[in-house]
Amino acid sequence: MAQQQTYQDQRTLGRMDLMSIAVGQIIGAGVMVMSIAALNMTGRSVNIAFMVAAVFTIFSTFPTIFVSSVIRLKGGIYTQNIVFVGETYAGFTQYVGLLGAVSLGMFAIGLTSYLGMLIPIVRNYELAFSIIFLTVFFILNYFGTQWMAKVQKFMFYFLVAALIIFTIFGLPKVHWNGYFGNELFNEPLFSKGMIGLFEAAAYLTFATGGATVIVSFSAEAVNPQKDIPFVVITATIAVAFLYGLMATVIGGILPADEVLAVGNLAPIAKLILPTPLYYFFIIGGACFALGTTLNSSIASAFRPFSTAAADGWFPMWLGKLNKYGVPTGYLVLRYLVNATVLAFGLNVSELGKWSLIIGNVTGFVTALSIIRIPKLFPEAWEKSPFHVSNGILTLMLGATALTLGIQAFLNLRGLNMYIITVNIITFIVSWGIATFMVKTGRVHTQPSYELS
Repeated sequence: MAQQQTYQDQRTLGRMDLMSIAVGQIIGAGVMVMSIAALNMTGRSVNIAFMVAAVFTIFSTFPTIFVSSVIRLKGGIYTQNIVFVGETYAGFTQYVGLLGAVSLGMFAIGLTSYLGMLIPIVRNYELAFSIIFLTVFFILNYFGTQWMAKVQKFMFYFLVAALIIFTIFGLPKVHWNGYFGNELFNEPLFSKGMIGLFEAAAYLTFATGGATVIVSFSAEAVNPQKDIPFVVITATIAVAFLYGLMATVIGGILPADEVLAVGNLAPIAKLILPTPLYYFFIIGGACFALGTTLNSSIASAFRPFSTAAADGWFPMWLGKLNKYGVPTGYLVLRYLVNATVLAFGLNVSELGKWSLIIGNVTGFVTALSIIRIPKLFPEAWEKSPFHVSNGILTLMLGATALTLGIQAFLNLRGLNMYIITVNIITFIVSWGIATFMVKTGRVHTQPSYELS
């Protein structure tokens, strides 16, 4: 098919390109915005919550590591679901993902919030600037993966430097005396007990996760079978370690109430950094962190969606590619949905949890399905550098499914009944549409993977 050939000819993403996309996806709303909500959930033990979240996240990467070491997924996670679960489920995940893809405004609002700390007028027009930033990144992604990756890599280096500076300057100023007791700031270490800690950890999997997004760039990768597993493991562990150190600074310099009152990390940064480095942190750290996540979140959906549209799940015009290999119809649709969410002032944090639970549930099913890899691809699996025995494979994937199930339960605890109901309706409607489309005969899935 012409669409598939256009993509096949664009194998330009090397290991560092994938690393910048993965790290940029991980570092963003997590440490810059969601860490504040986690601070409210568990107090200064937020650093422990990040470590627990990292363990959850590493377990959840097992399926991606195993599959990516065996086959090149031209349609990203959509292709994976067709191969290992079935076409109805693959269509279901596309529909549920489309309905749940409404949390991008969270990144735009966070970016505006931080920029407003430097430019006060931005705070007076937060909605307008949030929509402007959202628009800029959607326009950037119109020009395809190569341009998106170049901008991503540029922001990536500044981002990592800014976070390291924040950590280096902040750790010596942490009130270590009493930090792990119940005396510092007259607050307990676990402000809401162990339940609060684990709820924060489940919530922060959104922050420590994200590296697996590079599966959606498998077809554009030069050597996906080696680079994707390496990048997923390395990026997740490295960022989780950095997050733990940063979270110690977040919880150990100012009382939680003072940080929560502002809603971002700017007060801490201003206290620990010289003025020039404070400006660098706000722009290169906070703004670029949210920018990289917004950027990669937009681009990572193109490949699975356009492949699904070519198979008949969506109208062809939505998946039609422009000359840069981008499904313009889908790009515009997703932009309009997220701009509308911002314009009507909907709660993007709650919508973010909606998306998170969707990911937990679909990830649970996907994890269990990878148990079929030795049966479906026996020779390629034997050659995989991550090959393990069937017993170990079952154990690891079972641990992944269990972890995702626990995360879904903990995330549900923090939601009101309205959002829980919306999740249930989303799953029912999406499964109904997928089943209907298969029965009508409109769906014709095509092979969209290559063996290593």
